[in-house]
Amino acid sequence: MKGNFNRAAFILPEKENHNMKKLFLRSLPVALLGAMMMTGTAQAVDPEDAIEYRQGVFKAFSWNFGPMAGMAQGEIPFNEEMFLERADQLARLADMPWQGFTEGSDLGETDAMMEVWEDQETWEQKIADFEEEVSRMTALIDEGADEMQLRRQAGEIGQSCKACHDSFRAD
Repeated sequence: MKGNFNRAAFILPEKENHNMKKLFLRSLPVALLGAMMMTGTAQAVDPEDAIEYRQGVFKAFSWNFGPMAGMAQGEIPFNEEMFLERADQLARLADMPWQGFTEGSDLGETDAMMEVWEDQETWEQKIADFEEEVSRMTALIDEGADEMQLRRQAGEIGQSCKACHDSFRAD
């Protein structure tokens, strides 16, 4: 009797056992795909691809921020629609280039100075400062800020760019 009691407590009825097997077999391909994707992301990135990627994002920064800076400095007429569109695009790009500063991408055709890899604390602070200034611009836009407020904040973004370039970019 004791043997039958224990066995009965740990064996699922045949129908439930069959359903669990089906669930397991249906879930297996998804689990394997997930494991393969995680393995792929853990692999090293070609340094030249990383450099090309980050330079492309920085070109997109320039494409969007250039007209904003020109408007902020009065070099070109202020066009609110264009300014807001470019600010939105800059906000979408703000956290993207940093992924391209991978191991080994300090070599090759790059203006990034060795300090990027040697002084990570300062580098990460400069990134955070830039992202914060872009975030402030988004908040000002959401609050309905006037032209002068937007111009001033564009200046703050420009200063955060310059501070990073001064420390981490060879010209």
